[in-house]
Amino acid sequence: MEQETGLLGAVAAAGGAVGKAVGEMFAAEQRLKDSMAGGPVSGQKFEVTEETVLQAGKLVHDQAAALQLALSRAIAGLTVRLDDADEVNADIAAAWNSRLVDGPDSYSGRIEQYIESLKGLVEQLRGAARQYDFTEDEVTAALGAAGASE
Repeated sequence: MEQETGLLGAVAAAGGAVGKAVGEMFAAEQRLKDSMAGGPVSGQKFEVTEETVLQAGKLVHDQAAALQLALSRAIAGLTVRLDDADEVNADIAAAWNSRLVDGPDSYSGRIEQYIESLKGLVEQLRGAARQYDFTEDEVTAALGAAGASE
């Protein structure tokens, strides 16, 4: 909170479009936190049957791939790059990048973690399909090669 207050002070001093964008970023972040607080609890059970294991695995696999593609495309547009001579907005741009794209605690980092959890779920479904005696060819056809990166 102290960092946010200091940054908001810098934004007020800088003014302009960058200041407005950073203020909107903090407001959006608060709305996201509020909506997630009332959302579903992580760690809920995900049950499949022999009849649905491959379809569920494919659905999760495809969603992880689509999310990874969307994130990859979005990161370039979200990153703020300034001229070296723009010292006034350098701290604001760094804060923006830190919140959105840099590091595991940024929004893109959290999305990346979510994608990894989806991939982990696909691997669990791959194992369940094998336990249901699906052949490796059937599993690979539905879920792709084991451990393959998107």
